[in-house]
Amino acid sequence: MDTTKLSHDAAVYGGYIDNDNKLMQSTSGGIATALAEQMIEAGGYVAGVAYSEDFHKAEYIITNSKHDLEKLKGSKYIETDKKDVYNRVKALLEQGEKVLFIGLPCTVAAIYSFLGKREENLLTCELICHGPTSAKVHEEYVSYLEEKYNSKIAEFSVRHKKHEWLPTYLYAKFVNGQEFEKPFYSTEYGFAFSVLGRESCYNCRFRGDRRCGDIMVGDFWGATENDEFWNKKGVSVIFAETEKGNKAVKALKGVKLFQTTFEKAVASNPMVIKSKAKNPQREKFSKLFEEKGLIYAAKHSVSLSNRIKNFAVKCIPKPMISFAKKVIRYNKLRKKK
Repeated sequence: MDTTKLSHDAAVYGGYIDNDNKLMQSTSGGIATALAEQMIEAGGYVAGVAYSEDFHKAEYIITNSKHDLEKLKGSKYIETDKKDVYNRVKALLEQGEKVLFIGLPCTVAAIYSFLGKREENLLTCELICHGPTSAKVHEEYVSYLEEKYNSKIAEFSVRHKKHEWLPTYLYAKFVNGQEFEKPFYSTEYGFAFSVLGRESCYNCRFRGDRRCGDIMVGDFWGATENDEFWNKKGVSVIFAETEKGNKAVKALKGVKLFQTTFEKAVASNPMVIKSKAKNPQREKFSKLFEEKGLIYAAKHSVSLSNRIKNFAVKCIPKPMISFAKKVIRYNKLRKKK
């Protein structure tokens, strides 16, 4: 992968919050949380995405309270209600307030377009984007779980850490005390996220050198135990895209930072420079989703090979699967020799 013409960053890091409790509550390494805490400690405001009180949608909020930062933690994989966030950010900046704006690259580009210039008091943080799915997917799945468990949801996450960073789980806790926990990509929600993207995301205009934020953060996919920045509870990749962003990152407290290269960072994070590829099952799923709903569409869109794979994952003992993978890797190495 030729990335030499796609790097315009001031610096690139791997890192994580140096607090196990906070780290386990974060999607990856918790760097967005650290930036938010830093802004509020400096007397500023944070604009980010939270679930609504009933967990049926995701929406922008603006806060200067650390207590509210709990709502901003965790990925939201759906289209977000922007509400009046652009006007509110503009009003705060006009009052001389400092603001950290966290969002997808297209949303960060939108705030700059709305303001008409890069405000000195505005710090922006882009999230590495795999393309959100329809808000209807989320609403239907939350309703499905509430009906199944006969209770309203009290907590919800699509990136719950069970013991470590990976694998990622979808988790829901209900008012009646019951809990639901399942590997995200084995749920109908996870399937929809992988299949049903927005048309504009297949030709994203905000990748590579068109990134425009001060900072970009996400999971450091590809990080291993051999990397100095490895942490089994979560690692973030941090692109300091501007000198302002780099200054903010280096000023973070309670964070372990390790400088790395752009090439290493994007090797397993192609979404930094490439658009999402359209899933061949998208049209079939989309049609069934509109006609029959999420659960039916997911069940009737999965290919036979994937059904067999899912069956194997559920029914074959994990040690056997692990052994099989080792045998496959060994045979591949023998063929190369």
